[in-house]
Amino acid sequence: MRGALAAALLALAIAGPALAEVTVVDGLGRTVRLAAPAKRILTLAPSITEAAFAVGAGARVAGASAWSDYPPEASRLPVVSSSAGIDFETVAKLAPDLVIAWRDSFRLESIPRLEALGARVYVDSSRTLADVPRLLRDVASLAGADAGPAVRAYASRLDAIRGARPGGKPLRVFLDISFRPLMTVGGKHFMTEALALCGAENVFADLPEVAPLVSWEELYARRPQAILAAGSVEGAAAFRKDWAGHAALEAVRSGKVAYVPSSALGRPSPRVVEGIEALCRAVDALR
Repeated sequence: MRGALAAALLALAIAGPALAEVTVVDGLGRTVRLAAPAKRILTLAPSITEAAFAVGAGARVAGASAWSDYPPEASRLPVVSSSAGIDFETVAKLAPDLVIAWRDSFRLESIPRLEALGARVYVDSSRTLADVPRLLRDVASLAGADAGPAVRAYASRLDAIRGARPGGKPLRVFLDISFRPLMTVGGKHFMTEALALCGAENVFADLPEVAPLVSWEELYARRPQAILAAGSVEGAAAFRKDWAGHAALEAVRSGKVAYVPSSALGRPSPRVVEGIEALCRAVDALR
C-alpha cells in the first residue's frame, strides 16, 4: 500500500511540470492561458515555424503557413494559411490546441473563429531584432520547451557581428524588397537595424511605415551610395537585370549594386543572424 502510494506521488511529481498551467502575454497585450503546454500547434508565419523548431518544439507543430521551408521538415507540414488567409477547414481537421500568428500577416477578426475550433491564439508582434529572443521564450513556454540554447546562440552571433564592425561614416543604402512596385523598408523594420549593424544606413529610415512604397523621384533625390536586395539564389539574375537600366543613379553607375542570396534575412526569426552575416559581407565588399 505504502509502495503504491509512493509510486503514485512520484508519477505526479514527474508529470507536474508538464501539466502546469501556462500563462503568457502576447504581442497584443492579451493574456494567453493554457491548462498545460500545447501538444498540437499551428504556426501562421515562417518565422514562427522556425522559432518553434529552434526551441525543440517542432514535433508539436501540426501545421504551418505557406513558405514555412526551414528547417526542411517544416516544408512537409500541412499548409494552414497563406496570403489568401486561413484555411479553416484544414485547421478544424488538425484540431490544434494553440495557434501562433504574426500580427503583420494576420486578421484579428480570425481570433474568435479559431477559438471556436478549440484553439487558444497567441499573436506575435515581432518587428525588431530584440523581439526574437522574446518570441523564442514565449513559444518555448507555450510548448513546454527550453528556449535557453537558442536564445544564447542568437545573442552570441549578434554580439560577434557588433564587435566586428569598423567605425567611420556609414554607407548609404537603398534596400530593394520589391522592384515593381518599388518598395523598401522603413525605420521600424528589423532590416534597418541589420544595415546599421553592418555599418550601413537605410536612406529611407525616416519613414514610419514598415514596408513603404516609394517613388523613383524620391529614390533619386536621396542619392544612395549602394543598392542591396536579398532573397533566393534564383532571384539574383532578375535583380541585376532590373537595376541595369537605371545608370542615372550613381550607385548603379559605379557598380555598387549587390544581391545577398539568403532567405534568412527576410524573417524576424532566430536564423536572421545568418542573413545579417551575409549582408555585412556584401556591405564590406561595396565600400
